[in-house]
Amino acid sequence: MHFRFNRRFIPWFVAHTFEFWYFYVGALFSLYMLHHFSSEIPFLAKSLGDLALEGKLAELKIVDFILLAGYILFFRTFSRLLFFYPARIQQRNLRLELVNRIENAFPRNYAHINEGMIFQNLYNDLNRIRGFMGFAFLQVGNIIIAAIIFIPKIREFNSDFLIAFSPLLSCVVLFSGLIFLFQPWVKREMDEYAQVQNFLLESYSAKKTIQNFHAEQDFFNLFNAKSEKELKTFFISTMGRVFSFPLIKIGVGGSLIWAALIVKNNDLAASDLIFFSSFLFLVLEPLMFLSWIGVVTSQGFAGWGRIKELIANLDQKITDKFFNINNSPLAPTLPLWANEITLPLKKGVWNVLVGETGSGKSWLMDRFSELLHLHKIPYSYIHQEPYLYNDTFIGNIFLGQEHTKEKIEQVKLYVKQFGLDVLHDDIDSLLYMELGENGKRVSGGQAKRIALIRSLISDVEYILWDDPFSSVDLILENEIIQRLKRDKNLSKKTFLISSHRLSTIKASDYILFIDKEQGLKASGEREQILNSGSTVDEFFKKQFI
Repeated sequence: MHFRFNRRFIPWFVAHTFEFWYFYVGALFSLYMLHHFSSEIPFLAKSLGDLALEGKLAELKIVDFILLAGYILFFRTFSRLLFFYPARIQQRNLRLELVNRIENAFPRNYAHINEGMIFQNLYNDLNRIRGFMGFAFLQVGNIIIAAIIFIPKIREFNSDFLIAFSPLLSCVVLFSGLIFLFQPWVKREMDEYAQVQNFLLESYSAKKTIQNFHAEQDFFNLFNAKSEKELKTFFISTMGRVFSFPLIKIGVGGSLIWAALIVKNNDLAASDLIFFSSFLFLVLEPLMFLSWIGVVTSQGFAGWGRIKELIANLDQKITDKFFNINNSPLAPTLPLWANEITLPLKKGVWNVLVGETGSGKSWLMDRFSELLHLHKIPYSYIHQEPYLYNDTFIGNIFLGQEHTKEKIEQVKLYVKQFGLDVLHDDIDSLLYMELGENGKRVSGGQAKRIALIRSLISDVEYILWDDPFSSVDLILENEIIQRLKRDKNLSKKTFLISSHRLSTIKASDYILFIDKEQGLKASGEREQILNSGSTVDEFFKKQFI
């Protein structure tokens, strides 16, 4: 994949223009034709004024106005399309790149970044970058081509009128300066907006699990504090625009007064003021948008900077000693608290990681998954609380993989083995049942088992399950494991699961018992470890007590 975010903002934008040069050539040609035909409006307006003053409106050729309007409408529409379409394509490319970077980054690199902030990067920040690409580039071309066409025609008609545009131009420059002055606050406002959004998402999730509903005043108080901060930064960031907007109207008024004085002092025709006013109207759009170029540029630049901050986190190198290509996945040496332990895993069997709560089982699973990623070994890792998409049952199983007939039959078999056929009378209908956001339509245990099936269907060598059967009764757990161990499709896959349940240990093949202080206390075949007076036996005796 072509990594566009590896560039700085300006070099990237230059590369973008070369990438879509054929669009922009067409867009600039359309802009030239647009302003060419638009420049005829003041002359037609002056002619209309002269005919009105002379009482000869009957000589007016309406068809000229209709044709002119048609030309302007066509080239205006086409110029916008050719400017904005490449921006939309580029937005898609940038979003795909960012999603790809997140997908391929190690989760711990962005674990400290909240969901709201990442959503802002993927959606609002990229929208602002798209706005810069489409709008700013369009208006820069608008201003340059308008100047090339309008200035000679105004000079040819009456060069004195050129100086009358200076009040408007001065106000626009002042507008742009104010916008630039407040630009740092634009990024701060975007950050605070993301924080408010994330707090709403977190509060919504929390309310589903805290059962005394709205008794928690902290939710309201915290949200109020965050909203106040976001409102403050929004207020300051928009001050430049608030103070600047009246300047445009002042500039227009000043230019009209100046032109009126020129007409009066030089004893010109009243229609000459109509001529100037028409050109003032035509110039107003590109000049007015000159100030907005600063707005969208500052927002686009701020959005680019925020995304680059995310990418800097995603690209952080793992410098841990264990993260070494010479560290074998079959006997990985991994960090555990203040120690290092070596896990002698057995390939093609069910390895189970046992230990007290808080001993570091999930930590070791995370580090082992990173090591597999380094070795480019395909694996599937199901955490204790897996996520289900707002999609169908089968959509959550395959997640974009091809739905082959053979694999669908496998899914049906696993559905029965995992006791999920109770969700619907007809298993074919069950596969296309909508699960809702994060599996709202199923229980937590059922959602976990759906994710486990997703893992089994994947074409991987290693399957990592973190406490997979915590919500399953002992009988069903044993049935599931025994059936899976007889499954020919899984016979060559290596399982590493974590658990603190004796039933899971008894159903597994190879046991690894860890301790927070001592590291790996025991390891070996199930028959050798259980009922032999080992530390594993002592661990489970304490549980029974």
